[in-house]
Amino acid sequence: MIQPVRRSKLSEAVVEQLKELIQSGVYPPGTKLPPEKELAKQFGVSRASVREALSVLASAGIIDVRQGEGSFVLEADLSRYIPPVAVSMIAFPKQILHLLEMRSILETSAAELAARRAGDREKAEIEKAMQGYLDELRAGRVGDAGDLQFHQAVAKATGNPILVELMARVSDLVREGMRYTLGQNQGNLKRMREVYDEHDRIYQAIRERRPEEARAAMAFHLGKVREKVQREMNLKPPEDGQTHDELQGPGTGVGEPESVASPFPSGEESGR
Repeated sequence: MIQPVRRSKLSEAVVEQLKELIQSGVYPPGTKLPPEKELAKQFGVSRASVREALSVLASAGIIDVRQGEGSFVLEADLSRYIPPVAVSMIAFPKQILHLLEMRSILETSAAELAARRAGDREKAEIEKAMQGYLDELRAGRVGDAGDLQFHQAVAKATGNPILVELMARVSDLVREGMRYTLGQNQGNLKRMREVYDEHDRIYQAIRERRPEEARAAMAFHLGKVREKVQREMNLKPPEDGQTHDELQGPGTGVGEPESVASPFPSGEESGR
């Protein structure tokens, strides 16, 4: 139900309410939105505020404003978010959580399989990706290319071509998501190191053929990313109320940092 707006930035409030109405199915794909005049009356704002809100939604690919016809809700399929996922983050932040949920389903199992199946060549590719991530950080970049390469190398180490193909098909979306989340880490040396250390725990479990620990380490890593997104975008936790600590599981040993090489070694190289 539309509620009168009581916020300083009226157009932003209208955008948020319209997004909720679209997501909840009040205005499903193909539906024509009420005219500006009617929306302004229902929201209790000026037509200018409604017009600005509709412009934002149109720019985000949520609606199509047709001259002389009105505004129509567009289909929110996954392809609409590839590659302009930054826009989708603004439009539907919950899509990021959906992406992370999908990644968790695929990548925790991938890490477990990689620990069972990876050969020397596959392990070397994972380690190479970790080094690439470090090189990017040292060059002042966010590290999204190396991060993606790491997760793709883990998938490749499963030896499952269908899983590799699935990861490849969403790689643009995943990388843009990484660019956003890793970008928030710039200047935060502690979190930058944590990301590397999380990768290293996954790698060590794969290298030493510890499947359950590899799965748990990947779940821990993606869980921290999910919590970061929820916190920074002020999103509600998942409906099941699961916290990041609960993702660790009993007896995994991944909840506390292990003794791993710093991503920024001083005077000596990593001792992996």
